[in-house]
Amino acid sequence: MRVAVVGGGAAGLTTAWLLDREHDVTLFERDDRLGGHADTRTIEIDGRPIDVDAGFQFFSPGPAYATFNRLLDALGVVRDTYPATITVSDTRSGRALAMPPTRGRQVAWPSLAPASLDTLLRFRRFLNAIPPFLARRDTTVTVAEYLEQAELPKSFADEFLVPLLLSFWCVDREEFLGFAACNALYYLGVNADSGLRAPVQSEIPGGLKVYVDALASSLERTQVRTDAAITRLSRAGESFLVETSDGVRAEFDRVVLACNARQAGELVSGIPGLERLREQLGRFRTFDTRIAIHGDRRLMPRDEASWSVVNARWDGTHSSLTVWNPRHGAPVFKSWITHDDDLPEPLYALATYEHGCITPEYFDAQSTLKGLNGQQGLWLAGLYMHDVDSHESAIRSAVAVAYALAPDSPRLHSLVNPR
Repeated sequence: MRVAVVGGGAAGLTTAWLLDREHDVTLFERDDRLGGHADTRTIEIDGRPIDVDAGFQFFSPGPAYATFNRLLDALGVVRDTYPATITVSDTRSGRALAMPPTRGRQVAWPSLAPASLDTLLRFRRFLNAIPPFLARRDTTVTVAEYLEQAELPKSFADEFLVPLLLSFWCVDREEFLGFAACNALYYLGVNADSGLRAPVQSEIPGGLKVYVDALASSLERTQVRTDAAITRLSRAGESFLVETSDGVRAEFDRVVLACNARQAGELVSGIPGLERLREQLGRFRTFDTRIAIHGDRRLMPRDEASWSVVNARWDGTHSSLTVWNPRHGAPVFKSWITHDDDLPEPLYALATYEHGCITPEYFDAQSTLKGLNGQQGLWLAGLYMHDVDSHESAIRSAVAVAYALAPDSPRLHSLVNPR
């Protein structure tokens, strides 16, 4: 079959890779690069190049990213592991709570104060309750409802827990409280067994571009077209007609929309018979986050002994992350600056990404779309099509499409039936 894959992010690239030896695939990407949110920026510090992942970064070697890790194994991509330490700091008072308080011979002494230890013990008890909740797979409970049911002390919730959780999203507090708790607590829950120790995370030496390049270079028959925005998608008898911004018109037997839900909804809006699909795609809301790669220490905890890999900074209204990789051997930081008035200095790179608002409605629309997927030969792939908001979900959405279009693909079986 002639298959068009629209979108060159994780879902689209993986879909093309899985179908590559089975069908005649053309991959369309509107940008001049592949990877989507897997976006490695190379900056130069004192004449030395440093690779920083501006978008997606954190993944674990464990079951939460099992399919993604199998894909990396199939591509021969090497990973390193490291402890993802966490600090929550208040920019008004300068108070910082580092987890764990000790890192080898270095001690963040303020984090060992009685009040800080009390917060850490409460956090430990909070973590213990998350896995049983996640096991119920209840997507209807909001963050606000979960916190209310937990009956937490107000100071603990308002000055530590909510700032920590909120920092991973960088939206307004009230909007975050309406998110689905099963998604907002997912990453804490899958690492709950580590207690107050830093959870083990993985990184790819050279950045995620190494994985993106390996995936793209292993495409044998697929035609890859970048700078190729789809201007119109329509039916042409039993086929689809794809038109691009540079005037190309081509017919395909099947189309896989591996872009986000908003973009997919726009592309199917004029196709008769897909009205219900379009309606469900319209239920996904999004927001933009702005991220800076920089060298400004002011966006880190004041006391360098409290610096962690993951640093949540809370100003009483908004909470944002600053990520630091000590293995770079240089003061290079990645910060969410959506709510900041001023840009950090020195500034090396800026990026903006569109993310989904992971509300209970998100999961309801996801469930409905799974039953509509494949109508008229049109398929959807993307992280919004499977489980929680993660890179693993994007890969799993591609696997679901491959099951339908190339069920005997050896590459497919390498991801779902490991030896």
